Amino acid sequence: MLTDNKTVIKNAYLVQNSGEKILRDVLIVAGKIARIEKSIDSEGCRVTDAKGNFLFPGFIDVHIQGAGGYDVLDSIDEAIPAIAKTLAECGTTSFLSTTVVKPTVNNGHIKLANKYIGAELDGANLLGWHLEGPYIHPEKKGGLDINSIYTYQQGGIDEIMEICGGELKMMTIAPEMEGNLEAIKELVKNKAVASFAHSTATYEETLCGIDSGITHVTHLFNAMNPLHHRNPGPIAAIFERKLPSQIITDGHHLNPRMINLAKENLGSENCVCITDGVQALGLPEGSYVYNGKDYISKEGAAKYTDGTLIGSTTPLNVMVKKFKEWTNSTLSEAINTASLNPAKVLRIDHQKGKIEIGYDADLIITDDELNVLHTFVGGRKVH
Repeated sequence: MLTDNKTVIKNAYLVQNSGEKILRDVLIVAGKIARIEKSIDSEGCRVTDAKGNFLFPGFIDVHIQGAGGYDVLDSIDEAIPAIAKTLAECGTTSFLSTTVVKPTVNNGHIKLANKYIGAELDGANLLGWHLEGPYIHPEKKGGLDINSIYTYQQGGIDEIMEICGGELKMMTIAPEMEGNLEAIKELVKNKAVASFAHSTATYEETLCGIDSGITHVTHLFNAMNPLHHRNPGPIAAIFERKLPSQIITDGHHLNPRMINLAKENLGSENCVCITDGVQALGLPEGSYVYNGKDYISKEGAAKYTDGTLIGSTTPLNVMVKKFKEWTNSTLSEAINTASLNPAKVLRIDHQKGKIEIGYDADLIITDDELNVLHTFVGGRKVH
């Protein structure tokens, strides 16, 4: 008789930090990894045969707006389940829904989606919210709507936490703006990650932000001042403090040599691959609409018709593969950029990001090219 809460994954290669591959069976009980052995009796269990393919921790995307034809800004019930399903097909098992808040509306898109946080979806698990803004510099807004930018004085963290149902996990913030050092301290107090970007901050202002509680960087190099030999700017501060940083490895947001520069200065352990995905992720190339404006999805990138880069349509498994290739990283280092490293950023690395006994059974089976064959979320096969 099959037991719904027991699954065995057989004949899977696990990759050690040393690079060694070991063939193992993995027993999942009640959503957790229970045993990892050379051979496990599968009687009474659901069985998935990995057939000698890789078994990795599931990916965690801390920066994604949409996928599968939907965006959280759509403010409809279908959006989050559809995004979660598409992400699972690409190896993502957990994500932060990334969006904006606006002072002139009731932010119903967030309130509607709050019910899906921690819910059992037929796809990736929604961990909470990543807000880009509102406390950012208008000059570095990039593809963000100017109406989603306002000051700390116009609306505080408590108000935003209420909108997010207490599930704000990360906020992108510009430390140089008036009142934002206090806002950073409030984020830390509320156990949310303060992340640097969309900022005109100098080297010194960036250090002040870090000293006030910034511990992460949103889409490194993008929407911030560049490195300059007479005006080092934020990049030098980020490299010196080795701040864990999001990297978009689609080949459009960053030149591959800049990705390698980041890895060499931060260490692979501080590199966090993200998609910065929009609704066209997982769909054919073509024309789409984001936040009321037309954009083009082509060759893994999303751009407004004026050429402004607004996000990516490259899935996370492909991002990881490109990171490995462009930085000459080991397979385990590359996988960690989308699993263990973001888990550490979110302080959930005691339960996610590793294949160890007691950890959540958020797992993916891939081939040698990191094509995703199967995805498990909490031990349930969702792809």
